[in-house]
Amino acid sequence: MDKVRRNLLIGGGAALIAAALFSARCATSNKSTGDPKRPRGKPAPMVEEDISPTLARLDAWYAAHLPADRYVFNPPATDEQLDSFEQLVGVRLPRAYRELYRWHDGEEDDRWGHIYGLPLLSLKEAADQWKAWNRVLADFGGDRYKIKGASWPEGAVDSAYINSRWIPLTHDGSGNHIGVDFDPRPAGRVGQVILYGRDEDVKAVLAPSLGAFLDWIADLLENGNFRLHTDKRVLRQFGLRTPPADSFHEGARELLGAPGPFL
Repeated sequence: MDKVRRNLLIGGGAALIAAALFSARCATSNKSTGDPKRPRGKPAPMVEEDISPTLARLDAWYAAHLPADRYVFNPPATDEQLDSFEQLVGVRLPRAYRELYRWHDGEEDDRWGHIYGLPLLSLKEAADQWKAWNRVLADFGGDRYKIKGASWPEGAVDSAYINSRWIPLTHDGSGNHIGVDFDPRPAGRVGQVILYGRDEDVKAVLAPSLGAFLDWIADLLENGNFRLHTDKRVLRQFGLRTPPADSFHEGARELLGAPGPFL
């Protein structure tokens, strides 16, 4: 199944439908084990943080390095839009999340994304991605564990294939996300930032909070760990210098010492 996943190229508007069809096909060949017993204990509580200094750092770096005609953010989201999104996904959005979207309501183009080539999703697109995953979950008969998964670090993230309390921040065009985890396991923290998606069997924690994740991105950029490609044939024209990975998901795992995405 791993080889099929790697060779199944999907992107753009077709990604949601193709991911759902792919998942449904995989589900027929994976015997469900049901919901595994949840470990004892509680995860660390969500961090309430002010990310305005980090957003100022990112603003300064983006203005100095990225072509403004290609890397274009949307205008800020309104409180009403944030409230509506919060009601839809059924989680309390942390201060940092609201601050991020009051800064910009994401961006639209998945070729010129500000997070190392990955676009910050608009609230509308985040809602669409979240709904699509819930449609896949319905196709699975509500069984989040239809496809086997794992966590890195161990015991920090739900081993499910799908969890409706994972809220996407980015999308790579192939059904994979950086997202905020509101249903961690005892070794994790509420609001931690994780890798999850179609090709992310091993869910990896990138940072304990949204603010810590954005700080990490700002640190990498300010320390010169970036490449800006001029070759227009390259999909992600903005990437890591070290390691020179094809995707930020791959590079992030290597930077943090996490295992690969497949079991």
